[in-house]
Amino acid sequence: MVLHALHGTSAFIISLKPHSIAVSVDGTRVVAWDRGGRLYSVYEDGVTWRRGLSGQVIEKRRVGEERERVRLSDDAAGRVVDSAADVARATLERMGSASWRWTSAVDQVVAQESRALLGLASRFDGAAARADADRFHLVFGRVGILPPDQYLSLVVQATEGCSFNSCTFCDLYHEDYRVKTPEEFRRHVADVLGYLGASASLRSRGVFLGAANALAVPMARLLPVFETLLEELDSARRGVFAFVDGFTGGLKTAADYRLLSHLGLRRVYIGLESGHDPLLAFVRKPGTAADAIETVRAIKAAGVQAGVIVMTGLGGERFAEGHERDTAAAIGAMGLGEGDLLYFSDLVEAPSTSYPVMAADAQLRPLTREERRRQQASIRAGLRFAAAPPQFATYDIREFTY
Repeated sequence: MVLHALHGTSAFIISLKPHSIAVSVDGTRVVAWDRGGRLYSVYEDGVTWRRGLSGQVIEKRRVGEERERVRLSDDAAGRVVDSAADVARATLERMGSASWRWTSAVDQVVAQESRALLGLASRFDGAAARADADRFHLVFGRVGILPPDQYLSLVVQATEGCSFNSCTFCDLYHEDYRVKTPEEFRRHVADVLGYLGASASLRSRGVFLGAANALAVPMARLLPVFETLLEELDSARRGVFAFVDGFTGGLKTAADYRLLSHLGLRRVYIGLESGHDPLLAFVRKPGTAADAIETVRAIKAAGVQAGVIVMTGLGGERFAEGHERDTAAAIGAMGLGEGDLLYFSDLVEAPSTSYPVMAADAQLRPLTREERRRQQASIRAGLRFAAAPPQFATYDIREFTY
């Protein structure tokens, strides 16, 4: 529901949705909160700030043809949150003044609901946000990464860390790998719901089962996890989504994935990265292209959708030709089609990983931005699909925060 109002010379638009509330002031600033009062996003003068529950704030702006993305410091993030709380507080004050005028008929129940939600938002200032982020980390631990189509899913963590954690380009999982017991996982789900409260409505696209490689868990331990999801989370009925690597994913059969699909599994994401085995060996990613092909074909045979992730720029110029050729061949052998996703993700060299040092020692020349674009185009040009192709999308890990 969209409500329009005037206060003096300022025009206000209040957008009230089942999962959020947003306020636009004079069309130049738009601030959105979830129904728990937690800030979600701010837009002003071409710049967007997106806040995750973890407390991270990402600033995005376009500079020429480029999009810049910056993770703000804690102090800068606090200032963004304080500014948003000021907008909620000022809107509430104006709504209570004689100068406030609705420009169309407004149901008083709706108006009161807007006031109540803005009241929550007005109290979510920098200090409240920092305390809330501390609670988040106690409940969730570390949410390393999600596929872009899962940013608004409800995350629950059946595992911690990554089951192999050897990829030289990855700095997403610092914890030792561990699988939670059924009792521990059930408590975790309850803690997640208790922490989110009304904020869960914004994150109800489905359930993302974390962490890095949750479906690597043996079936005997995985089935109770899925049963808990169905018993405790309404969003699980919209679908369960998870990562698996090609190496351990192949240890499950099509029958295993079919059973999981009956319990809600809708899509599995596989980080192929490359179909060129020498490149996979160089970056110390376990398994081969053949392993990933086998895993995806088993997933597809079970009637479950696949999301395959390819990394452009990996291996630089030296590996480029083999990477492009073999990646296109591997994807073509997977049997992807309508309903599946194929993500292209540019290599982001994190200084804390060993990849930059290894690449320098091996004298690899990194690909330029334009060369990475051409690499993606080359891979796509080599793809052949038997029927309708999968959906292609960009996966920029710099935009992720949960």
